[in-house]
Amino acid sequence: MDMLSSYLEPARAGFLTFIGVGALILVPLVALHYWRFGRVEPRRAFVLYGLLAYGLVALALIFLPFPDPGAVCRGETMLSTRPFQWVTDMRNNMAANGRSGLQAMATSQAFVQQAFNVALFVPLGIVLRRAYRRGPLAAVAIGLGVSLAVEVVQYTGNLGIFPCPYRIADVDDLISNTAGSLVGWMVAPVALVVPAVPAAEDSAALPGAVGVPRRVAGLAVDLLAVVLVAKFLLPPDLVWSLAFTAVLRVVLPAVTGGWTPGGWLMRYRLRRADGSWGNPLRLAGRELLGVTGLFAYAVFLSPRWDTWWQFGLDVLVIAVVLVGTFVVPVFRRDQLGWHDWIAGTRPVAVLRSPARGPEDRASVGV
Repeated sequence: MDMLSSYLEPARAGFLTFIGVGALILVPLVALHYWRFGRVEPRRAFVLYGLLAYGLVALALIFLPFPDPGAVCRGETMLSTRPFQWVTDMRNNMAANGRSGLQAMATSQAFVQQAFNVALFVPLGIVLRRAYRRGPLAAVAIGLGVSLAVEVVQYTGNLGIFPCPYRIADVDDLISNTAGSLVGWMVAPVALVVPAVPAAEDSAALPGAVGVPRRVAGLAVDLLAVVLVAKFLLPPDLVWSLAFTAVLRVVLPAVTGGWTPGGWLMRYRLRRADGSWGNPLRLAGRELLGVTGLFAYAVFLSPRWDTWWQFGLDVLVIAVVLVGTFVVPVFRRDQLGWHDWIAGTRPVAVLRSPARGPEDRASVGV
C-alpha cells in the first residue's frame, strides 16, 4: 500500500499539471491547427492532448517527489551499470524475509519496480503504432532514446537544478522502459481508444471551404449594418431590427446570388450545397437555425415564457446555436455548421478575376 501511495501522489500532481497546462495551451493549439490545416483535426488534437497528459504524468512519476537535499546528498554513487541487478536484489530480499514462490516474487519491491518501469512506457509504444504507424524498431529506438534522456537527467541532478542526483540512473531502467515500449507496440491493435492520426492532406480543410474566422468577420459586418440602420433609420423596436436582419441575410442573398454585405467584403457568398443558386426557403431555414433564429428567439419567445425552467432553456438554445454555428465547423473538412448542413447550403469562396469578374472557387461537396 505504501508503494502504491508513492505512485498515486506524483500521478495526481502530474494530472493536475496537465489540467492547468492543457487549459493554457488550448487556444494556441486550436489557432496553430487552424493556421496549418484550415481546421482542427479531432484525431490529431486528441492524440496530442493524450501525449501531453501521458508525458506530464510520467515525468511526475519519474522525478517527484523532490527529497530533502540533506537526506540524499551524501556522496553516494547514483549509477548502476549491471544489467538485471534487480533479479539479484529480488532474490536477496526474498531470502532475507524467508519467502519463496511466485507470489513472493510478484510482490517483492524489486519486481514491482521493474513492472512499473515496463508499464510506464507501454502507452508510448501504443501511440507510436496506433497513431503514427511506426514499426517495432522505431518503437524500440524511441523508447530507448526517451529512457536514456530520463536517466541522463536523473544522473545529472535534473541537469544541475537539484544539488545532487536523488534517483539512481540504472541500466535496468533502460531495459525495462525499452521493453515497455515494445510491449505497447505489440498490444496496440487492441487499444481501440487511440485513433490513427491522418496524413496532412487528409487533415486539411477542403479547397474552397470558407473558414469560421472569415464567416465570423462577414457576420460581424452584417450585424454592424443592422445596428447602424436600426439606430438611424428604423423605429426603436427590436421587431424592425429583426425584420431588417431577415432582409439582409435572406432576401438580399436570394436576389443577388448569395451576397450579403459581410460576404461581399470577405469574398464569399451563400449557395446551395451543389453550388447552385440558393432559393429563399433554404436561406430562411439556414438563418432560423443560426444567429438570426437566435435573435428571433430572444425577441419573440424568451420574453413570453415566465417559468422556472426558462433560464435553463435560454442557455440551452444559445449553446446549441453557437456550438452548431461556430464550433462544429472548426472540426469539419467542409467547414459547415449544423444550420448549413440541415438547410443544404454552404458559403462559397469567390475570387475576383480581372478579365471576367467574380468567379466561384472550385466547388466543395458536402
